[in-house]
Amino acid sequence: MKRQYVYVLAVIVILGGISFFLLGEATVVSADTVVNGNYNVDKKVVMKNGASLTVNGDLSVSEKITCENGPIELIVQGDAVINGSLECSRSDDLGEGTFPSGITLVVKGALTFGPDARVISNGTVQIVREESRRIGNKEELEELFRDAGEDVGPGPRLGPFVSGGSAEAMKDVGAACSPIASSERGECRSAFRFIPVANAQEPRDDEANAVPSVVIGGKWYIGNGGALPGGVSVPKPPKKVQHILLNFDFGDNDAVELRNFYLAGPRGRDGTDDVSKGCNARGSRGEDAFRMRVRAANIVLNNFTLELGDGGKGGNAETTKDCDHGRATGGDGGEAGNFKMTALGQIQIQSFTIIPGRGGNGGNAIAYGKDGKPGCKGNNNGGDATATGGKGGANKKELAAVGAVAGAGNITVNEVVGGFGGQAESYPGKGGAGEGCGCKGGNGGKGTATGGDGGSASAKIPGVSVDAKGGSGGDVSVEGGAGGPGGSCGSDKKGGDGGKGGDAKGKEGQAGKGTTSDGEQGVIENEAGGNGGNGGDGCGPGAGGAGGAGDPQGENGKPGKNLCVDKKTRSQTAPQDERKIKAINYQGKHLPVDQLIVENEVGCGADHWHALEGVVRATDGTLVSDPGPQCGYGKVKEHPVIEVPVI
Repeated sequence: MKRQYVYVLAVIVILGGISFFLLGEATVVSADTVVNGNYNVDKKVVMKNGASLTVNGDLSVSEKITCENGPIELIVQGDAVINGSLECSRSDDLGEGTFPSGITLVVKGALTFGPDARVISNGTVQIVREESRRIGNKEELEELFRDAGEDVGPGPRLGPFVSGGSAEAMKDVGAACSPIASSERGECRSAFRFIPVANAQEPRDDEANAVPSVVIGGKWYIGNGGALPGGVSVPKPPKKVQHILLNFDFGDNDAVELRNFYLAGPRGRDGTDDVSKGCNARGSRGEDAFRMRVRAANIVLNNFTLELGDGGKGGNAETTKDCDHGRATGGDGGEAGNFKMTALGQIQIQSFTIIPGRGGNGGNAIAYGKDGKPGCKGNNNGGDATATGGKGGANKKELAAVGAVAGAGNITVNEVVGGFGGQAESYPGKGGAGEGCGCKGGNGGKGTATGGDGGSASAKIPGVSVDAKGGSGGDVSVEGGAGGPGGSCGSDKKGGDGGKGGDAKGKEGQAGKGTTSDGEQGVIENEAGGNGGNGGDGCGPGAGGAGGAGDPQGENGKPGKNLCVDKKTRSQTAPQDERKIKAINYQGKHLPVDQLIVENEVGCGADHWHALEGVVRATDGTLVSDPGPQCGYGKVKEHPVIEVPVI
């Protein structure tokens, strides 16, 4: 036998013509491998680069099988007993359109996952009887994912959850004849015994009771679903993967028991954010959470806890700040997880706990309008801004059931909650100053903000009490843009009027309706109208701009000074006494402090002066525009406040 050595620790061992790499304490399977005979996994096995392992015998797993740079794929011709763990997390950079396979197990004989088994993956997991029953590409995944959420299918069926009022009525089938348990010919069938399946050779115990050939138990964590125990880490599904599915398909001849089984599925992937890319930002809808699809001849649910993931959050939206009209719309939240089980014979529920996921929250929205530049003839208005939060995902849970489904009273469903509506913030632009004698100040931009509505929530399972609470509506904050000041003149011309303040209109997100309790109404945190711009000085003075509508309404701007000269006295008609005001000295001009604000932007590194409304009227009547980032009119310590006389 020829030996080959890989470095110091890696040795190729030939077992019946099959190559394994023994690397330290782990066995690495790096190419498609066949084991002739039984195979016992009593130490760690690493499935590398998507290699498959075929066992022409029985498989027993008491340790761990993991993956590296590919999925786990096991094909067992005999029986399989899993008391250890199967763990496979795919990398986050799977290419778009790649089938997100995590773990695939094909078992031709009897299959048992014991109560101590663990299955952990952020990809699709499949446990099937025949290779032909597994799905192998994205198109098949999408088809089966869609099927798992549709209220259709032949034979006895439990699930899916559907919107209220559309599911076929669920009835608890007893031992006596019931229409839901009757054949198409009207023959009565007992719902508490496995119903014979044509051509099936079911194993039976000493008392002739049917024994399931497939028992699935243990703790399964698919994606980043429910609260994970210490030491368990499951990354989110890969970035470009939209849907994750758990597929149990054992055809029409096998009885399956989900016994002492806890399954937590992943939440849906969040929608894509659209931030600072343009003036019409729109977050995408959150993805729906994972779904579970079970198919077998007969199905027993015996101490099965199913934790369905939350719907994905809608994507956030935020415009750039240079918009004539900035529009931002948050994405809607996705739907919570779902499941469907179909049998040829019967579905028997002994103990089944469902922890419904929440509807996904709506995405937040922030819209900006640009500030108007100094100008004249209406070219200096501030930009409008409209923000709309995404809607919270609805969570309407009516459990569909058709045919021989026994034990509905043994279902427990935790609280059903709708998604929260997204928040909305609107920041329209300020009007620019009237540039030149008599020029009107620009109008402030209009602001509109609408919070996303909370998702509705309802639950209907006959004989089962379920709390359902609607999601809360999204909060809003909006303000109108301030009007710009009018342009000043001398004693011979009229000053320009101040610009009108922008209107502000906010609408809080509506509370989602719930059959037990509604969510909370959103809150309007701010809805202040923009202040009107001050009028320019002249003969006569420019009028102050009207304050914008809002709550509270914006303040009206002040009229300018009257600089008209009385021809008889050769003096201004409205002389004013000299007084002192606080100002700073900027490039030889005195800028009143009441027209300034102090900010601390990162790029400047210290407190510095900026214009309150984009431009400042100096004490000599000239307009001095804000230089903008980073330090405005300069640092506070370099331009201290002084008192200067004015008339």
